[in-house]
Amino acid sequence: MRIAMVHSSFALLGGAEQYVRDLSRDLEARGHEVRVFARASANAQPGDGVLSTRVSARVPRARKLFTHLGDVFDPTGAGPADLRDFAPDVVHVHNWQGIGALPVAALARAHAVVHTVHDYAIADPNNALANRGRSGPLDRLLDLRSAWLVRRLRRVTTLWPAARTRDLLAAHVPGARRLPGRVVPLAVPESMGSDWPPGRRDVLLFMGALSPHKGIEVLLEAWRAVGPEVGATLLVAGDGPARAAVEAAAAADPTLRYLGFLDAAGKAAALAEAGWLVFPSQWVENFPISCVEALRAGRPIISSAIARPPMASAGSVVEFTDTATLAGAVRQAVLSTDAQYAAFAASAADDGVRLDWPAHVDAVLEAYHAVAGARTGRPGTLREHG
Repeated sequence: MRIAMVHSSFALLGGAEQYVRDLSRDLEARGHEVRVFARASANAQPGDGVLSTRVSARVPRARKLFTHLGDVFDPTGAGPADLRDFAPDVVHVHNWQGIGALPVAALARAHAVVHTVHDYAIADPNNALANRGRSGPLDRLLDLRSAWLVRRLRRVTTLWPAARTRDLLAAHVPGARRLPGRVVPLAVPESMGSDWPPGRRDVLLFMGALSPHKGIEVLLEAWRAVGPEVGATLLVAGDGPARAAVEAAAAADPTLRYLGFLDAAGKAAALAEAGWLVFPSQWVENFPISCVEALRAGRPIISSAIARPPMASAGSVVEFTDTATLAGAVRQAVLSTDAQYAAFAASAADDGVRLDWPAHVDAVLEAYHAVAGARTGRPGTLREHG
């Protein structure tokens, strides 16, 4: 099978970008021909197909506004002509925003297309529902936008990473229920390792973008209040606009270590040292890959209530709501008894077992065969997962 992976850009390297590379690699290992198509960036790889920059992205002023308008109305930047020489059997779109609804709709008219949902962009250009509920007129505008997008994407088979993602989106966009698709839980490959030592409950790890929406500033404030008091260590991994603040905090506080941006081996080493993942995100999350990685390692999670990872059971998570309760959650985690921590870790490991990478790739391939077969008149089967 020839599979085209279409992603807007690899200018930034996050969970979605790593997922595209991991999935492409494993599909190739199974004998499929895969090509990634994206706009040119410093993180492009040899063999990637290059998508042109769309017209709306070339506007020098009001770039954010034109980016969001382009997601809805700009038909340029990607289309069937870009994939013609490759002649894919199926197209797998990731993060349609940045590509645009009209180009994705054009691809779906020409090819069998599936789309892995990585956020809530159909309901809100903010991606995390932050604009919803702010005002009645704004909600009505968002409703019109969402209805327009659902109509454009009606030929695309949606792969929901969790039932919660599907249901939450449908609560804001009733028409989303009509989009074809199935729940296919995400996973991470075994390159992260499978033989994990026991975690240390006095070592906590943050992995993610160093930006306000991911809660790094909340974490730093809470850590100043509680970290040295309980004699624990905080490891911070990632990069982003708050990097200077993290580096300054690490220079001033020996209980905080900044690890920089980590590759798979670096993540595995950090998870081997830590006993908890701290996930302080300040917006509604979809299926955060860092939490998948933590659970696969048997590491329980300290999570903000708004971003609680859907793949983690109640026994694997300690929740908080603000800076003060985060400090309390850290204190509870570090000062837990051996038996209490062992119960958290066992629950996390059980959750991790269900996030099996080969089974995930199997499920994605089932979707490919189903949509490609339906297009050629030889439908396959798409079983429900999750």
